[in-house]
Amino acid sequence: MNPEEVVLLLTDEYSRMAETYDRAVTPHFAPIAERVVRLADPKAGELVLDLGTGTGLLACLVAPRVAPQGVVAIDLADGAIARATYRAAELGIRSIRFEMMDVRNIVYRGGLFDAVVSNLGIPSIGFERCFVEVARVLKPMGRFVFSEWGDFEDAALDAFLGALERHRLREPTKKLAELRAATEYFRGSTGWKDLRSPEKVTAALKAAGFRRVDVRTEIVKAPFEPPETFVDFRLSWGANEAEFAAASPDARRAFTKEIGEELRSIAGGDRLEEDWLLHFYEARIQ
Repeated sequence: MNPEEVVLLLTDEYSRMAETYDRAVTPHFAPIAERVVRLADPKAGELVLDLGTGTGLLACLVAPRVAPQGVVAIDLADGAIARATYRAAELGIRSIRFEMMDVRNIVYRGGLFDAVVSNLGIPSIGFERCFVEVARVLKPMGRFVFSEWGDFEDAALDAFLGALERHRLREPTKKLAELRAATEYFRGSTGWKDLRSPEKVTAALKAAGFRRVDVRTEIVKAPFEPPETFVDFRLSWGANEAEFAAASPDARRAFTKEIGEELRSIAGGDRLEEDWLLHFYEARIQ
């Protein structure tokens, strides 16, 4: 399986789960998106590009601040774009252009955007190409502001993945086997590791032509109450949901009981609070 096959397969899974993801995941990512908006400080009349918009959270936060100009929001997952379009419509926002597009190949002319932003939307596979494209489409005095995960211990996630592994189907279908291979490739890729390193990301930004790179590192607290809602959160990713759905009814019940008990033990009560390590980047060409 080559890297592009991995990207397309995992994108399809994200697309398939877009509505569930928006319901169970997006609210937890809202505080991170709000930090990106504060750092980017979008102003009236600016044209902004949102990379890896997903279900449109960041784009919908930025759009009111740049009126009467607008936002171009791109993502490779068509299901996510559909949900993002619905989100904007619900909010009465008409100034966002959602497009299905690879952030590593931005089909817009150079020097167009005042700012480029992203909330956890930079691709692990090919992020260096993404940075080159961002430098190309930014105006000379523009800024590139985005958030990305840091490298931190996550006991709840480790418990979740361990329980899923213990109860998953032992003889997977061809499709599930391909998804497992793609997930293993992705989590073991150099890009997945490097994107969590401020040193690696800064080096890639400078290689792409950004002269100034500032990094802010913060702990963002993510509450899950009751702790079992963390399971819904993690099952919103297609690869995880596919494993759960393929398991036998007995295995699903055993998994649910086991991980529920583990999460409550980690939480020490009725509320699980995760400490997420996030890096916030601001990069400028001039």
